Amino acid sequence: NNSKKGLIEILSSTVIWGSIPVFAIWSMLPSPVFVFFRVLISFLLLSIILRKNLIKILKKLSNFYVILSGILLSLNWVFLFYAVFMIPVSEAIIFYYTGPVIAILFSPFLKEKINNGGLLNIFVSFTGIIIMSLGSLNLNIIGIILALLSGITYGLLSVTSKFSSRYVNSIDLVFLQSVISAIILLPFLFITKFIINYDVIIIIIISGSVQTVLALFLWYDSLKNLNIQIVSILSYLDPVFAIIFALILLGQIPSLYT
Repeated sequence: NNSKKGLIEILSSTVIWGSIPVFAIWSMLPSPVFVFFRVLISFLLLSIILRKNLIKILKKLSNFYVILSGILLSLNWVFLFYAVFMIPVSEAIIFYYTGPVIAILFSPFLKEKINNGGLLNIFVSFTGIIIMSLGSLNLNIIGIILALLSGITYGLLSVTSKFSSRYVNSIDLVFLQSVISAIILLPFLFITKFIINYDVIIIIIISGSVQTVLALFLWYDSLKNLNIQIVSILSYLDPVFAIIFALILLGQIPSLYT
């Protein structure tokens, strides 16, 4: 049924997204440049897939929620990838996951009642943030702020994407957000220094196709089949996978507070 499909989709997206910070670090690209190439690959890939309906889809750029979601997506990723270069992945991801709390708090605007699970999610999240803050006093404060900003924009993105999904199907939304993000981030190619080699190209292709197109499609499609509170709660598996990937692939051992 649709609920089971939604659960599989959100769980799959959390596994995929858990690997993103590792790829960002491996690329050694400035955050906005890394995000630009991610959405560029996404744009090119989806342009091929959606080539028969591109004009029709692009007309949907007039939708306010679509535009706002594209802006929030750009900010969300830029903040996060700056953060993982400044503080350990485990800490950045935990702060980042204030996002689902923001989404739950805004769920009444989506005409979704906050249930006991949502309230528990809020309590656990804020408790975790307080504990993390105590253990992160020696970390880069700018990194912490950026991680929190990425969480806030993630929460707002969840809400705007939920609104957008009422007007645009999932794959079209990913395409439109890629267009918006690419336009916003294009100037960074000319004002930041970076190096592109074969390894980076491979990382970018994987990140753009799997971690962007596939993961976003799965996530947005799950929003159609599950309420935002369930999606938000299940999203907390993402930091678990991120910490595991960082431990295995980067050798970053999570702190006691994490």
